[in-house]
Amino acid sequence: MVPAELPVDMNGFKAQQHRWAKGSIQTAKKLMPRILRSGLPPRVKMEACFHLLNNFAYVLMVLLSFCMPISLYLRHQMHLTSILWIDLPVFVLATLSIASFYVCSQKEIYPDWKMRLLYLPLNIALGIGLAINNTKAVFEALFNRQSEFTRTAKYAIAKKSDAWQNKKYRSSFGVITLFEVLLGLYFSLAIVYAFIHGLWMSLYSLLFFQVGFLYVGFLSLFQGRPAVSLTPPLSAPTVSIE
Repeated sequence: MVPAELPVDMNGFKAQQHRWAKGSIQTAKKLMPRILRSGLPPRVKMEACFHLLNNFAYVLMVLLSFCMPISLYLRHQMHLTSILWIDLPVFVLATLSIASFYVCSQKEIYPDWKMRLLYLPLNIALGIGLAINNTKAVFEALFNRQSEFTRTAKYAIAKKSDAWQNKKYRSSFGVITLFEVLLGLYFSLAIVYAFIHGLWMSLYSLLFFQVGFLYVGFLSLFQGRPAVSLTPPLSAPTVSIE
């Protein structure tokens, strides 16, 4: 039994997603050989592969992130702008499965699920923004790199009225956050280029990547400031939570 953790800040959320992504690939390495050698029907084996290896999508997302602006520039310079009309339908098809999963889950959980669909674009952007963080987790699992278990910060929140903004854990953003911010700026330049040259069909997908990386990167920076005590009574020593 693994209790559901609810991170309240971006660094906690990234630590949680890193654990889950790494654990998923570690599980795949342990179980996939046995599943593939078993007498299970091919459709069961295929479903197992899709389920256990789904975090490899983040690796492909990172590769796509580096290639998209370059492809945009090269296609425009080679006067292949007509191909840009393929971008929007391809992007829609690529995100259709994620969108349908989100819609079905919200419909089952919340009576006001239709209003929650307004958050769907931001949900997709957030998934893109986590790509570098989770790609690191995938490669750590692949190459058996041990890493410290980082628990999700709880901030001593016991009820809805408790606040967390003034309770800071010590967290370092490191090179992952730097790459997230740089990729966000990279896509910002691509958006400016697309806008100047009228490449309107590419703006939709570029915006998702820009918003996702900048949102995740900047929140990691701003919420990763030095910690203060969670409970700093004036008459008692302050104890920092590491």
